[in-house]
Amino acid sequence: ERVLKEIYGKGYDITPIMLDMQEAVEREAEAGKSIGWDLILFPPRAFRRALILGITLAVAQQAVGIDAIQYFLIFVLEESGIRSRLGQTCILIFLGIIKLLFIFVGGKMFDRKGRRPLLFISLCGMAAALMMLSVNFFGGSHSASFSIFILSIYLAMFSLGLGPGAWLVQAEIFSNVIRAKAMSVATFANRVIATLISSTFLSTAGAM
Repeated sequence: ERVLKEIYGKGYDITPIMLDMQEAVEREAEAGKSIGWDLILFPPRAFRRALILGITLAVAQQAVGIDAIQYFLIFVLEESGIRSRLGQTCILIFLGIIKLLFIFVGGKMFDRKGRRPLLFISLCGMAAALMMLSVNFFGGSHSASFSIFILSIYLAMFSLGLGPGAWLVQAEIFSNVIRAKAMSVATFANRVIATLISSTFLSTAGAM
């Protein structure tokens, strides 16, 4: 209501607009209940691309390994040569602040720069960071400070685009008719990938 008053001005009667919006939401909700899962399991062409994009973004958000790195960040720091508990705690706080700050940066840039450019920048930045981190671990010697720098870039790139953007884009592209069910499928796929990557992280690292 407050937003509509700001758009149309204080003297404009927004009651008919609010009633129309409420009726439209109720009609789409009723349509969604009557249709069931048919539009998700056998989507028409109008919904197919939105479903593919939304579920792919949800899978990609975890395929980059964000949960595994956050769960086992202490392991990564120890492998980098940082053994001090106080040092590890300070680094964790520093990386958490970086991740938090870039969420606000991404939130402002999404409307200015657009969803697609930020998602591509985020993916490319994380890929480059992980590649540099893996190169740093090859060989007998590796730099702890360089590992921290690369981890901060990785977390910043995640928060800049793919972190919040995956859910933002889904909320925008899914029609109200399928939104609840489509979001549940995307979330299920997201958590399945997160579980697979997180549960195999240590064994993969040990094998390498």
